[in-house]
Amino acid sequence: MKIRSGLYSVLLAAFCILPSSAAASSYGTASYSPKQTQDVLQNPYMGLAPDSRTSNHEQEHTLVYANLTWRMLEPTKGDYAFDEVEDAIRFEEWTEKDVKFILRIVMDIPDNKSDMEIPDWLYNEIGGDNDNFEDGEWYRNDYGKGYSPNYSNPLVIKYHKQLIDALGERYKDDPRIAFIQLGSVGHWGEWHTDTSIPFPATEITDQYVQPYLDKFPDSMLLMRRPHPVAKEYKLGLFNDMFGNKDDTDSYLSWIQKGYVSWLTKEKMPAMPDFWKFAPSGGEFSPSDSLNSYFTRSSINQVISQAKASHISWLGPNTPAQFEKDGEQQQNLDRFLNTIGYRFSITKETHAKTIEPGESLAVTMDWQNRGVAPFYFPWILELSLMDEDGEIVTKTKTDEDIRKWLPGKKTVKQSLEIPDDLPEGTYTLCVAILDPHTEEPGIQFAMEGKRADGRYTLGKVQVRD
Repeated sequence: MKIRSGLYSVLLAAFCILPSSAAASSYGTASYSPKQTQDVLQNPYMGLAPDSRTSNHEQEHTLVYANLTWRMLEPTKGDYAFDEVEDAIRFEEWTEKDVKFILRIVMDIPDNKSDMEIPDWLYNEIGGDNDNFEDGEWYRNDYGKGYSPNYSNPLVIKYHKQLIDALGERYKDDPRIAFIQLGSVGHWGEWHTDTSIPFPATEITDQYVQPYLDKFPDSMLLMRRPHPVAKEYKLGLFNDMFGNKDDTDSYLSWIQKGYVSWLTKEKMPAMPDFWKFAPSGGEFSPSDSLNSYFTRSSINQVISQAKASHISWLGPNTPAQFEKDGEQQQNLDRFLNTIGYRFSITKETHAKTIEPGESLAVTMDWQNRGVAPFYFPWILELSLMDEDGEIVTKTKTDEDIRKWLPGKKTVKQSLEIPDDLPEGTYTLCVAILDPHTEEPGIQFAMEGKRADGRYTLGKVQVRD
């Protein structure tokens, strides 16, 4: 008994020191633990989103950002200049690079010159130069100069609905559009003004939100701050002062506790869990240089803001123009490895032997090391690769990857083995498919990536 016990201990010890990336089997099962990586992953719907009109982007990115003014979109009443606008924002060029768009409609951009972002025809219909602030106002304030329409004007509301209806008809089901920020209202479309025209209450501003809700999926939409309508429909939020500690602390307080609007004195709700259903976005605050956010003394604070706000992307004021492998690269990479989602498998288990026609049960321990989920119903696929590297069978699972919040998630799925599959040694593979292309579309933070975007896991023997 002592000899057997000692031999068992030696064998057990030998088994336990197998490398973590090796396959091991016990009681008819095989387990596999892929080696994790620290690479910056260029994944869809997250990361940097520079202005689509610029080109000096040394950092890789899968998103671009574009402000669209009403003046650009509808220069003639009822005639939408989508083709001209798409040329201006380089729509086809970015599409060829598989880069998706974040769009925001704006009616008012403060600048160093007095100009107007609504069409002339609308300006004339709402009163034009009648010097009646109820129609609109040419302003000069601390933000700059420009023209603000009166957002309570029924004609502005009516024609804005028609504009968003047309935008929805054009882009609702377009996979090239990632997100729509609900701009429309206020300076820069940021839902605040500094003019003599009273800012409208929610019963008015909700009329600017409804057309977006009618025409676009909720998961695509983001508002500047918590509003009752944003909470009701589980919309995303964006912080255009990210990086600035004081302003971001205020933003986080609004999310966690709610706030009283300084514009309308209305009570606005807390939305602490909004990021679980729709994205958190924004851009770096222009109050400091972009370089200042990525110094040794500031990077930890910036990463803390990213974690607290569960942010997925930032743009258009974003460090995409940083020199590749320059002095900021290490801290930028730390930041990029924090935001959005970051999926990997830490362990995968299945039967080590199976017969043709059976179903291979697979258990995967996934980990999301990012700060946010993935917001779209993409498809988790399992497949088998033969010894020549060919995919011989594959299964689309019913797993809802939108529920993979930061942390760990055990996923149990199965792969059907064809009746006529020859005997041999096969390798299990996993991928998340883009439903628009039916091809793998998300990179994982682990080794084993094939040329087609699938990732290899453990091996299985198929025997008659």
